[in-house]
Amino acid sequence: MGALIRIDRVRAARLAAGGLALLFCGCVLSRFGEEEELAFSHRIHVQGEQLECAMCHEDLELDDDPGMPPVDACLLCHEELDADKPAERRAEALFVDGVFQAVHASALDGEVVFSHLRHVEAEVACSACHEGIDANERVDQDLAVSMASCIACHEAEDKPAACATCHSVIDEGWKPPSHTDAWKRAHGPRARAGSTVPAESCSLCHKEETCASCHRVEQPESHTHGFRLKGHGLLARMDRTSCAVCHEPSSCEACHAETLPASHGGMWGGTKSLHCLGCHTPLEQNGCFVCHKATPSHALAPVKPDWHNPAMNCQGCHGRGLPLSHVDNGENCNLCHF
Repeated sequence: MGALIRIDRVRAARLAAGGLALLFCGCVLSRFGEEEELAFSHRIHVQGEQLECAMCHEDLELDDDPGMPPVDACLLCHEELDADKPAERRAEALFVDGVFQAVHASALDGEVVFSHLRHVEAEVACSACHEGIDANERVDQDLAVSMASCIACHEAEDKPAACATCHSVIDEGWKPPSHTDAWKRAHGPRARAGSTVPAESCSLCHKEETCASCHRVEQPESHTHGFRLKGHGLLARMDRTSCAVCHEPSSCEACHAETLPASHGGMWGGTKSLHCLGCHTPLEQNGCFVCHKATPSHALAPVKPDWHNPAMNCQGCHGRGLPLSHVDNGENCNLCHF
């Protein structure tokens, strides 16, 4: 009985809204140029006409499927609004055999267990899940409800967020299709890609400590004995971000405090110590001080006279075209001479 009363109330409200809509100037179906198709505008209906969601989605408070508007519901307003329009520009053009040809941006497959009615009965606002729906001009996939937003809401409301809460097959022990026999070799580049697609997001199932605990036992395939002795330095110079997935700068310092790089052999230093520039450039960002924090000669750099300022051209007076006994060419003396 209560359900019938709600339906009558909804239909009465729709009839009242239909009378007001006749005064509205222009079609409530927005057009984006002569060559584009008709598009349904929530903004005109919700913000402009102040229509409630249940006026079009009649089963919103009755069933798990809120339903799409039937053609007769649209005709309450559009039968007169569209009277002078060609058939292809009328509201009826959005229906085929009486079925509204919606995009169904939030449609779920059979794997997902979701009760729309339960959320309605819990008084969850439509806009909480369908964010921006009231201002939407064209229904498309941007309106789809993401899994991340569902998880965030469940965690915020202290509701169950385990896989089995919303999935009929997928659980914590489920293996994604991408995790084939070759996945062990391919997972590193995919992890570094940082995809935000839920099915490709490692963090959905794995915590950061998972990677660390695994690679303490089994190193990546690239980390051979030759890589450890000679290859890793070259890779670090070309792609530090790849190393940073697992290694902090402190791990480099801790290792090289005991073991010098293989290139740092006899006669490595030289008069001007130009060897630094082979790896540590630009010097301002990660210079020799990365490793050599207490080199005595660095502390001997004389202080600039008080009448010098940082904007001066040091090479105009110092060197006079002759090479300086410095690691660089003297372009920025302020790095050492304060």
